[in-house]
Amino acid sequence: MSGEVGDTRAGFPFAFTCRRSGNCCAIPGGFVRVAASEAAAIAAHLGMSEAAFQSRYLQADGERLKEGLGHRCVFLQDGRSAGCSIYPVRPAKCRDWPFWPELQTDAALLQFVRRTCPGLRDRPSTSAGAPDRPGAT
Repeated sequence: MSGEVGDTRAGFPFAFTCRRSGNCCAIPGGFVRVAASEAAAIAAHLGMSEAAFQSRYLQADGERLKEGLGHRCVFLQDGRSAGCSIYPVRPAKCRDWPFWPELQTDAALLQFVRRTCPGLRDRPSTSAGAPDRPGAT
């Protein structure tokens, strides 16, 4: 753990290294929108028809994943390290975690994410209100 830089992106006050806690997949009230192309890719990955995937895994609106037990993502697998059963084809919202635009504008959400995600660390080179260092991505 020591010496890790982690992933950083301009405009975000933290660095991220996934610790496979699964906490990001179990945020109460959270949901994941799935584009039609993502639904097709997930269905293929699971060996299902798109209609069967939609019926089993999407909300009635056809755009959001259903929740699993305890408000968790239906694709979150338990174990010593939590895992995503559709990791290679996970939706963009999941691939982008925790670099979501709403974390730049919603202080309460950012505070919640900092408490629940063990992979976030303050970016020592970026102080509040200071611009990101050139070349940080």
